[in-house]
Amino acid sequence: MPGPPPPADLTWRPLTVADIPAWHRMIVATEAVDEPDEHFTQEDLVDELDAPSVDPAVDSRAAVTPDGEIVAAGLSTARPMGGPMRRYDLWGAVDPAWRGQGLGRRLLAWQIERAAERHAQDAPPVPGWAGLGAEERREDIWRLADRAGLTPLRWFTTLHRQLTTTAPLDPVDLASGLRLLPLGDDRDEAVRLAHNDAWTDHWGFAASPAADWDARVVGLRHLRRDWCHVVVDQADEVVGYALNVTFEQDWEVQGYKEGYTLLLGVRRPWRGQRVARALLTAADRAFRAAGMEVAALDVDSDNPTGALQLYQGLGYEPVNRTALLATRFDPVGPR
Repeated sequence: MPGPPPPADLTWRPLTVADIPAWHRMIVATEAVDEPDEHFTQEDLVDELDAPSVDPAVDSRAAVTPDGEIVAAGLSTARPMGGPMRRYDLWGAVDPAWRGQGLGRRLLAWQIERAAERHAQDAPPVPGWAGLGAEERREDIWRLADRAGLTPLRWFTTLHRQLTTTAPLDPVDLASGLRLLPLGDDRDEAVRLAHNDAWTDHWGFAASPAADWDARVVGLRHLRRDWCHVVVDQADEVVGYALNVTFEQDWEVQGYKEGYTLLLGVRRPWRGQRVARALLTAADRAFRAAGMEVAALDVDSDNPTGALQLYQGLGYEPVNRTALLATRFDPVGPR
């Protein structure tokens, strides 16, 4: 049987919404081989192209066969401005049947070039970096990244708490004046402001503008508002929050039902007052009531708040580590 046509027969161009079915077919083929933790639906890919921070015409690239099939595709996107660094995220994949022909190297080189172009275009007087996440086990990604000059910049740990074999977390008595409440529909903006305040001392953080927050966080289709909680003070200001999601498309391949804590934050004046513990206890209760078997979250391994120690103290156990493999950009400064 003849193999795929040589790369010279491919057309490299930006992605469009019309490409979603072919793009998704390629992603499904990739997942069947790589077994990633996340399984994308066509709706997820639409969300990627529709994100406020993405302009598909300049931030996406795909290798397309003469009959319209996509065999490699990726995005190179900028995170919101702000903070001591600018961040550019590189995400892509190559159809397993087309690997070994240099498509991944070509795609990654374009992604890095686009990020550098964006950094120079925005002219921030701060350093920046462009990177991708790679699990420890993904030797192929590490080799590809090494050839492109990407090196480990930060480590992140995935933790699980087995809900079927552990007891529910003990209730938490909050300090006087603090109350644990459901998220509700009227606190989205208050939680965004609390998040921007709580995360200012986290590595690589940039404040989330309203449009990005609405699209990528509170507007996320996978968000379970009935699992989300806030802690407020006597003035009804949000001092802590936990936003929880579930990705049902992952359950079958994972072999378990998972509730995932997408974002957890406590503003600095209220740290050390068991606010995070109360929020995780509420999540534990919500997950169990919905029949979840695993509570999951990710954490920066060097988080300055001691979050990793808190999670492990509550029975979360490390199951995987992911490195941010990145290249750095120097500050550009005003023109």
